[in-house]
Amino acid sequence: MPDEQWTDLDDERVAFEVLPENEPVKLTGAIRNVLTGDEDFHIVGEFVTPESRRAWGDFRAVGDALRRQEPLALVDAARQVPGARDVAYVWLIRLGSIGLITATQSVEIAFVFTWVWRPELGGWRLHAVGGAPEAPDRVPRTSPDVAPAIRSFLVS
Repeated sequence: MPDEQWTDLDDERVAFEVLPENEPVKLTGAIRNVLTGDEDFHIVGEFVTPESRRAWGDFRAVGDALRRQEPLALVDAARQVPGARDVAYVWLIRLGSIGLITATQSVEIAFVFTWVWRPELGGWRLHAVGGAPEAPDRVPRTSPDVAPAIRSFLVS
């Protein structure tokens, strides 16, 4: 039996698994799995903002778009901007664009999941999936700059 070695990928898997269930990165992984799998897409609607629900249709278009771009990697920390801690952005990047990511390395972003903290709905809700983040002023926010701490990077 060959020797097994612990790798950076193993570290990343553990870091992902210990994230709270209502964390934008963990939610993005779950939503992605549903949209790219054979499961019923209707469950995704429970995690979408009511204001954007109609625009999603039956979720097949975004599922098809995600499948066309596979393989993709889920970045393990959300991005947030000053003054909008209630909005979080989670990236899916093209796998061919990474090795070991350094602070100065650029990656090719395939999709950005834009999440908003909606305490009256029970937590983080998905507002949009696209090639770029939705600006906070275009997201239906009910608790501006107030949200629980998440694993994120503050960017300007």
